[in-house]
Amino acid sequence: MTLETTSLKPSANGSTADATVLRRQIGEDRQRISYLVAESTQAATRPAILLIHGAGVSARSWSLQLENLGHALQVLAIDLPGHGESDPIDKATLEAYAEAARSLLDALGSGPVVVAGHSLGGAVAQVLGAHHPEVVKGLVLLSTCVKLPETDGRLQSFYRYLPAPIRKVLFLWVAKKILFSPSASRQAVLLGMKEILTCRPETTLRDVAAAQTMDLQKVAEKLHVPTLILCGDRDKLTPLALSDQLNELIPGSRLVIVKGAGHMLPLEAPGRVNQELLDFVNSLARREIHPFPSTGEIRRRSILRHLIEKVATLFRRK
Repeated sequence: MTLETTSLKPSANGSTADATVLRRQIGEDRQRISYLVAESTQAATRPAILLIHGAGVSARSWSLQLENLGHALQVLAIDLPGHGESDPIDKATLEAYAEAARSLLDALGSGPVVVAGHSLGGAVAQVLGAHHPEVVKGLVLLSTCVKLPETDGRLQSFYRYLPAPIRKVLFLWVAKKILFSPSASRQAVLLGMKEILTCRPETTLRDVAAAQTMDLQKVAEKLHVPTLILCGDRDKLTPLALSDQLNELIPGSRLVIVKGAGHMLPLEAPGRVNQELLDFVNSLARREIHPFPSTGEIRRRSILRHLIEKVATLFRRK
């Protein structure tokens, strides 16, 4: 395993005082996996969370989480293969992306972590949780689903015949309209569109193909880890109905609706997202310290309590 480190300059939006965002990588040439990490003076003692980005972007789409949660958590954000500074792979599938995330966790020896996935990254997180439950202690699924609704292919056919410059302009205009709510801040839109513009075109096409063909209903039903689902009520790409469906499929999951937000939740509502992530991780930490008793244990405690009450009643009668 090779490990390289490069410092990243934090943005002006609420960067933490004791955390530094660094770029690192594992693997050899042509098999490198790049990732961002928020390091602080007490990182080793804090719970870990792995962030998985969506289609056509990179780990930098989690900038506002890396910069603002590093004081409380060990925050890792992976560049999926072919994205950001990670090397591409021959077959870009949800399973291959999940294996890349698993390889990163194995290389770092992170142990079970909370995994948060946005959009296509939420689908990758579901596959990771189902195929490798030993490395996932909890899931946070943002603006995601198990299957996208079918669309009319005629528009895509028409799009292919347009000149390349027009296709690019049209794509960016449509992306902005679909991905962001009208109330999204200028900074959120600029960060998101910059990410989309810098992604390799072939990577974006592969991501779109993976999203359009996925069907994760059976995967979601097999998930048995604590799961939080977040969805903006103005999400046009993966609307609330898809999060409702996801909530019904994943046993014991909880759905939180973020009012006024569109599809790009980590950028549009960073304060709310960061608080939900922190609260979720802390709730799991408390559960580990004070685990919920099993049904059998509850029954045994009830029987013991009943015996104690009977004995106490006999002594009172005497």
